[in-house]
Amino acid sequence: MTTIYLIRHSIRMSQSDIETYNTNQSDLLKNEKIILSVEGEKRAELLCKKEELSNIDVIYTSNCVRTLQTAKYLMYNQNLKANIDERLNERKSGTINSKKYSDCFERQYYDENFKTEGGESQKDVKERFSKVIDEILDKYDGKRIAVFSHGYAITFYLLKYCKFLGVFDNRLRYEFNGKIAFDKSINAPELFKLTFDGKVLKDLEVIEFDDIPFNSGV
Repeated sequence: MTTIYLIRHSIRMSQSDIETYNTNQSDLLKNEKIILSVEGEKRAELLCKKEELSNIDVIYTSNCVRTLQTAKYLMYNQNLKANIDERLNERKSGTINSKKYSDCFERQYYDENFKTEGGESQKDVKERFSKVIDEILDKYDGKRIAVFSHGYAITFYLLKYCKFLGVFDNRLRYEFNGKIAFDKSINAPELFKLTFDGKVLKDLEVIEFDDIPFNSGV
């Protein structure tokens, strides 16, 4: 069996903390450079000390600063290096027309092909994310792998295996093997434990900790 932990990054710094931002960089690059908040750093360190994440063999992160910042505590604690892969990046949101797409959040889960101008669909993200996970499963059979990524990217990928039951006040409800697997808004950080036999997902579990209460981190 191979265990893959999908980990959403910890709380990022709020844009409201930035007075001015004078740059010609693209919105995509600016998003990739967002750092963790002070609370986010504390939560990341706390998470990476949990026994659940002991004896990790391999670490993967997206190409974004906040995922690497979350992962660095696990890297330090277990003397591991990061494999950075941009296919684990967050969904490209594109240009959201709030008047035309007032239900954008819900629609992207109900319709896997929905995308805004310049953005990615659920299907797009799911396909690129799946390629990385398949490569990991081929290369590290029987190992324990931590993959640090993002809320949309992870929840879109999980729809490869889960039945989507709906969005309820920003709470996502997923079913796996006939049982409710996820029924909440995604935390920062959030920890999903996936157990594979070969490339067959046998078990999906959300691991929660009382000392890491809910905070969306956005």
